[in-house]
Amino acid sequence: MEILPQSLSYSASKQALRMNRFQCRPAGADTATPGSTVRINLPSKSLVNLSSFNLCFNLTMSGMTTHAGNNFSNAKLPHGHKLFSAVRVMVGNQMVSGGLSNHYDVLYNALVKASWGEDWVNSRLNEHTKELIENADDMNKLSQNVGDAGNGGVGASKVARYVIGDFLGAFRGNGGKSIIDTSLWGDIAIEFTFNSSACIAKRAGSTFAGGQPPVIYSVADIEGYVECITQTTPLYIKLITMLLDDKQAQIRFPYQNFITGLTNTGKSARLQINSNCIDAMVLCPLGANANSLTQPLASGELSAPRYKYTALNADGSAVLTIDNAVSTSTTTNIQIQIGSDTFPKVPITNALDVSDITQNSLFSNSLYSQNLLFNGITSSSTAYDATTVSTYSRQKFLSENFVYVQSFADGEGWSSKILTGIDSASQNLDVIVNFPISTTAGSSLFIGGLCTSLLVFDCRTGQVSVIQ
Repeated sequence: MEILPQSLSYSASKQALRMNRFQCRPAGADTATPGSTVRINLPSKSLVNLSSFNLCFNLTMSGMTTHAGNNFSNAKLPHGHKLFSAVRVMVGNQMVSGGLSNHYDVLYNALVKASWGEDWVNSRLNEHTKELIENADDMNKLSQNVGDAGNGGVGASKVARYVIGDFLGAFRGNGGKSIIDTSLWGDIAIEFTFNSSACIAKRAGSTFAGGQPPVIYSVADIEGYVECITQTTPLYIKLITMLLDDKQAQIRFPYQNFITGLTNTGKSARLQINSNCIDAMVLCPLGANANSLTQPLASGELSAPRYKYTALNADGSAVLTIDNAVSTSTTTNIQIQIGSDTFPKVPITNALDVSDITQNSLFSNSLYSQNLLFNGITSSSTAYDATTVSTYSRQKFLSENFVYVQSFADGEGWSSKILTGIDSASQNLDVIVNFPISTTAGSSLFIGGLCTSLLVFDCRTGQVSVIQ
């Protein structure tokens, strides 16, 4: 900078952004149980880096038993995002993201299975992701009695610290970091609705059928942390001033949004979406025990019933299986219709093809993509044998991880800032899905839509609006 004129040297020295981390406490109580909603307000009159937000709390999981022999029960500390049935963001008292979803945990879990590998899991232990790839948590294995001193000695409850980040919704926006100027857009509030204890994977004692109580959880000491820009470049101030002075301009902020629903039919199932950019659809079949508070894992199962997605044949009457030596039938019939168009053009008739479509939809044919679609465990004749190990097979994709992601554009609009997804033309658009699900009462199909929405600031009126 020594060779620059003094005026330019001063401006160049002010181009760095400086950030600091702020604590945000809940608006009410800092404790919660299943079904509770907690609201956290972020700093006012600040440049808030919403992408950096972390939710922290202490979780106590109780209801396990320590009886002798095989009569004890155990449970895995759940992955942090499974603890939320809804995550909603308000900006300037307007609902921005998550307002049309009460199945946040299912959507997030499906995307994790479809897009992350074991390295990601092992680098997120503060979110207790270990249970996604092992029948164990940080304290012990499901095969170990929690009451044994040599197996952790935690007794009938487990207490753990959670630090959860990387949320879906407005936390992802504007091509990368979702930095929102609250003096322009309005104050930010986040609401978390805690899930039922169906999110917990459980191991049953031998007297489970006799009425063993469900495993429950509670959280305490809830607090949020977010980064705010404490010093910004003068160029930002000049740019905003210029846009505000131009009374014809609009300032647009694209961000991720999502819509979810459940239906008890897999033939011509419908989800209504009103968005100017539908980026992708996420489909998962759920079993009859998906909402059970007491259903334990069976032999060879890794996921709790709520997160077990099983492929079925075309009429939904049988689970699809495959033999690595001689492939058995994987016949299915899957297709999505939006307006007059269908995706894919020809219905999917071989269930194994779904894994390839899902990977390509999320990673645009990248050779570096990873996933947990084929991940599971193997065990001996007992459900909780101590020798249980992780395994990868095509059968695990069909029996536990059958996640179908259909993209409509190359990437998501909020990421590229180019809205190339499907436009509903400001009308409620029916997404019609043919997807086999079980004929057993209580079975359902999860349908999720990933969208790009817009925050729009009208420089003529000073009003902020949300374009879904």
